[in-house]
Amino acid sequence: MNTQISLGVSDKGLPKAREFKPSDWGELSDWLNTLGAPMTVAPIDASQLSQCVVQATEVGRLVMTQTMYGAAARIDISGSCGSPTVATTNISGHSTPKMKGQIPVMNVPGQSYVFDLSKCDHHAEVSKDSTQVHLIFSPKLLDEIALAWFGEVPDRSTWKAKTSFGSSDASWYAGLQYVMRLIEERPSPLNARTVRHIEETLSVNLLENWAKQSGVDLNAEGHRIVPQVVRLAEDYITSHADEAPTLAQIAQAANASVRSLTMNFKKFRGSTLGQFLREQRLLAAKNALLAADQEQTVCQIARSLNYTHLGEFAKIYRERFGERPSETLKRSGAPKSFPQTH
Repeated sequence: MNTQISLGVSDKGLPKAREFKPSDWGELSDWLNTLGAPMTVAPIDASQLSQCVVQATEVGRLVMTQTMYGAAARIDISGSCGSPTVATTNISGHSTPKMKGQIPVMNVPGQSYVFDLSKCDHHAEVSKDSTQVHLIFSPKLLDEIALAWFGEVPDRSTWKAKTSFGSSDASWYAGLQYVMRLIEERPSPLNARTVRHIEETLSVNLLENWAKQSGVDLNAEGHRIVPQVVRLAEDYITSHADEAPTLAQIAQAANASVRSLTMNFKKFRGSTLGQFLREQRLLAAKNALLAADQEQTVCQIARSLNYTHLGEFAKIYRERFGERPSETLKRSGAPKSFPQTH
């Protein structure tokens, strides 16, 4: 059995983290509390002096800590309404989380477990050589990501308040490795796009693993409600089609990264974001041509919709509607004034 695994970063632990070496166990608990982790850590052997080393780094609304205990210890966390969700991964040694109604099962390096402190307390024992990475997620962050990716905020009242998941060859662990490398390689401070990407990567991965352990498939048809980011993007494109918005502008309006918006659009609409934008712009052009007054020309209408290459516009318009823009304009009663394209 492996006694230690690696997250693929330097031997110094978490990348770009501040380090703390408490002089006693009470000082350790106090420091962890300042990070939003309401933990009490005490040695199994009361005479054992603190040899802990704790590192912490914050990425957006995520808090990451790595704790090297240096002594067999007991962890107690009191949960309450509004408390965060914590995902813990064993790097070395072992831990034994106490799961309500379950026989305690030892977690070895690479295994993880999640506990929702808004619904339960948490208790665990760790070995002397134990090192753990804790990711602290606020309820607001998880709800926001769930709504953006799955179209709804899941009712987690039926989910397991505490459950083990993953292994060193599972998607959760691979995601942790990826994020740690990303933090280490990118210049400080991380830009907003990178922070958002990390929040989404870890939150979506956690939600999917947690839901699976609770018997819920967030990707099943019953859960395939169109995400809010897709609806926001569609609304923005429809109302701003005449402005020829860029993908970056659309993503900003949907409060999402271009990458996540593109993935969601393809997944839930079966077409690309660019295809939808092109369709809405052509529909806007057709409506404008049909509503044109006697003084307007095809050139004027095309330019008002930010079509700069008029020949290309005429070509794609004819491919889409089976007639030239000038023919549509003629049906509106306005004069035809656009070069014929054959």
